[in-house]
Amino acid sequence: MIQRELCQGEDFWNEESKHKRIEYPINDEIIKKAENNLGIKFPQSFIELMKIQNGGDLNFPYFLLSKICTEKQEFPSIEPIHFEVDDLSILSSQELLADTKLPKEFIVLWTDCHFWIVFDYRNRKDNPSVLYVFENYDTEEITWE
Repeated sequence: MIQRELCQGEDFWNEESKHKRIEYPINDEIIKKAENNLGIKFPQSFIELMKIQNGGDLNFPYFLLSKICTEKQEFPSIEPIHFEVDDLSILSSQELLADTKLPKEFIVLWTDCHFWIVFDYRNRKDNPSVLYVFENYDTEEITWE
């Protein structure tokens, strides 16, 4: 049953989202400007995905982390790429990370401030790892795993 909920490479974006979102245009010029602004190179597969739809809700928002927990985790959306200051964007990563002890080399794809999906650009400018980072509530101070 869970296999049906996991993405098999098709119908990634949910075009009938429950939440109204601003549709930001995307093209090679905007992607290059974002890469230059962030000082990184997005993975080609991510660029291709964003050209289909520039962020939004996912049809298959679940993934498994068998080494950490056996329950499925939810990753409901990906932030768009845009330069407007009044709405969250992948370019908002530095502001989102400012009050955390998370590395500033992370590019935030999604967060609810306790759970994060990020590109990890520590020690590299291209081909980042994708990390799931979560707040560990078992400690007195905020720690991340």
